[in-house]
Amino acid sequence: MRPRFTVSKLTPVLAGLLILSPGVSVWAQDLLFVAKVDKTTVPVREPITLTLTLSGDIADVQLPALTFPEGFLVAARSQATSFSIRAGATERSTSASVVLIAQQPGTFQLGPFTVTHQHKTFQTQPLEVTIEPAVVPPPPPPNGERFNL
Repeated sequence: MRPRFTVSKLTPVLAGLLILSPGVSVWAQDLLFVAKVDKTTVPVREPITLTLTLSGDIADVQLPALTFPEGFLVAARSQATSFSIRAGATERSTSASVVLIAQQPGTFQLGPFTVTHQHKTFQTQPLEVTIEPAVVPPPPPPNGERFNL
């Protein structure tokens, strides 16, 4: 069963490796490897969730060790695995989610991320995120004065 997804840009095929962006999916045979972020632009100290998902024939496939640019804090990590049977076909997937908090403004790359499956190496393109300077809220009004929201 071949997974379906939307492709907005197709990058060349290298040795059986298909690299896509901006959804950054890699599919070969019965393996789908996806890296995505929930937001590509946030202010400093606002969370970004990075999710890596492996689907299909994931036997003997491990999610990669994750490294991030300097100035990113890992606020939370989680991993989930699912297994289902539909119309007699089995579907398996495993996902790792990491909540990142950038401590400084700038444009950063997350990844590329790499997995090895059946002696083949699959690598996603890097995900670009923009961290904007923090927005400073206006000071509260002095005590006893009226204000409108």
